[in-house]
Amino acid sequence: GGDGGGRRRPRPAQVRIMRFAPTLNVINSKQRPRKLVLTGSDGEQYVFLLKGHEDMRQDERVMQLFGLVNKLLADDRDTARRRLGIQRYAIVPLSPHSGLLAWVPDHDTLHALIRDYRESRNILLNVEHRLITQFSSDYDKLTLMQKLEVFKHALDSTDGLDLAHVLWLKSRNSEVWLARRSNYTRSLAVMSMVGYVLGLGDRHPRNVMLSRHTGAALHIDFGDCFEVAMKRDKYPERVPFRLTRMLINAMEVAGTGGTYRHTCESTMRVLRANKESLMAVLEAFVYDPLLNWRLQQQRDDDNDDNDDDDDD
Repeated sequence: GGDGGGRRRPRPAQVRIMRFAPTLNVINSKQRPRKLVLTGSDGEQYVFLLKGHEDMRQDERVMQLFGLVNKLLADDRDTARRRLGIQRYAIVPLSPHSGLLAWVPDHDTLHALIRDYRESRNILLNVEHRLITQFSSDYDKLTLMQKLEVFKHALDSTDGLDLAHVLWLKSRNSEVWLARRSNYTRSLAVMSMVGYVLGLGDRHPRNVMLSRHTGAALHIDFGDCFEVAMKRDKYPERVPFRLTRMLINAMEVAGTGGTYRHTCESTMRVLRANKESLMAVLEAFVYDPLLNWRLQQQRDDDNDDNDDDDDD
């Protein structure tokens, strides 16, 4: 060790768990995770999300991949200058069916932001879905072209500017808004490209968060990797990454043609230039028997669900 001057840097004292908060808050989402507060030996409070019925080992591996991507982006002059990167958070698998996630403060899901915006203006949260069902009661029985026509009707009847308005209303001045818009666009572009390489699916509005301070996007829940969501029989995902009109409208005037496109191209260039390093990490995913078994199990579960539907 040493810092070159013959002096040793003191190692920071290891923080130990002193106590657990006596109550746990239950989060109102699918798996009912618990918000857990620990007090450390340094007197600080550490907040985690305790999740059950879920294998966190794949999420931990995804974070390792993001760590490599961040290093590659930091080593490239163009991407380092624009401070491109992916925000990470700690993941601690406790067993094959449970684990801890570090709580990320001052972030809101897209779903929560849009819900609060619509509630404040007396707009139905599911207004687009309501328009579709009003236009056609038997949507599932329509042909593809008919479905497209109904979908376009719902889009034409709404503006999709909710997220763009939220970014503007939550900024105290135009300078802050401009910085947040740039951070939002760049972070979304980086994750679009990395998510595409990873085959990441299930990017619904509860799995993407925005920072209240910087506007940067943070992705959570990496259960569907390696195009599992694209290969499932029931409602397969057809898109390489999520880029809906609401996300595009929040980029404002340039849309996908300005900062977003340039960031995507720069990120993909760095990923391609370092494909051997990335492939080494991704192959470790594929050949890990635990993760491999999990991917196979997900496919089997999807097929079982469809068998049950056929029985109905």
